[in-house]
Amino acid sequence: MVTLEQVGAFVPATSVSVDELRAPLGLTPGQALLFTRVLGLDRVASAPGVDLATMLTRAGEQALRGVDRGDVRYLVHAHTIQHAAPPSGRVLERVRLALGLRNATALGVCHQNCVIGLYAMQLARYLLLSARPGEKVLVVAGDKILSRSVHLIPETTITGEAAAAFLAGDSPRGDRILGSATRFIGRFYQCLDCPGELRLEYKRIYLDALADVIRHALADSGVAAADLAAVLPHNVNQLSWKKVADNLGVPADRVYLDNVPKLGHCFSADPFINLTTARASGRVGPGDLVLLASAGLGASFAATVIRLGEGTTR
Repeated sequence: MVTLEQVGAFVPATSVSVDELRAPLGLTPGQALLFTRVLGLDRVASAPGVDLATMLTRAGEQALRGVDRGDVRYLVHAHTIQHAAPPSGRVLERVRLALGLRNATALGVCHQNCVIGLYAMQLARYLLLSARPGEKVLVVAGDKILSRSVHLIPETTITGEAAAAFLAGDSPRGDRILGSATRFIGRFYQCLDCPGELRLEYKRIYLDALADVIRHALADSGVAAADLAAVLPHNVNQLSWKKVADNLGVPADRVYLDNVPKLGHCFSADPFINLTTARASGRVGPGDLVLLASAGLGASFAATVIRLGEGTTR
């Protein structure tokens, strides 16, 4: 049995408004209104002066409180942006040393864009198959915004800077992973550079493809959509998730969208940040069934069902 023993997040205290981003992102007044009035964004998390290694370390510290760090066998960085930092920056080695993970092998994973955090949950399960009893895997997820091209997804979302981490192990007090599903549709591999016809096709299939992968995750876990206490999504926008909820027959108020207007879309960290804040606010609690879901350009889709345990999620 694999569980999420602890989950942590680094959310910066600073943010910028969509209006403040109009000039840097080249938004027209109408485009800014689309993001705020229709898509539900307001402010976007921003961490000026905080580098990627620091963001990941702060999230990792949250997930490691009270843990013997010698038990962590692997450190995994799930990053959306393929070139997260220059190789000379040695980001992951800096994180490993800062967290005191003396026995951990460090590796990075990407290429599934914003679903890479959820994909890393499956990777953690595989790594634990060959681990000794008591050994754990720490996954950190997060990206810095390096250019305008990753700061804005036209007509969809604005990205922010935050990070999350989860510690996977075998504690029965943790959040138990019940089932998952992933889907990749390779013909959209050019992402925003797809020809116009393919971009239109992606918009047409997006909602159905996301709902379909959620259904497969529910079937894999033996859970009905009606039994979910909450859907913890990526924070792309509010409108698309309301449509997905309708597609699934899930009441819209079960989709946790509180962080969309506060943080924007923080890449693959979103579902885990939502888990920490939903739990801290009492929105979900021990015994609840929750579903984490995300979609990425490319096109990739992923969903995972967990039953919340009694462990500490910070």
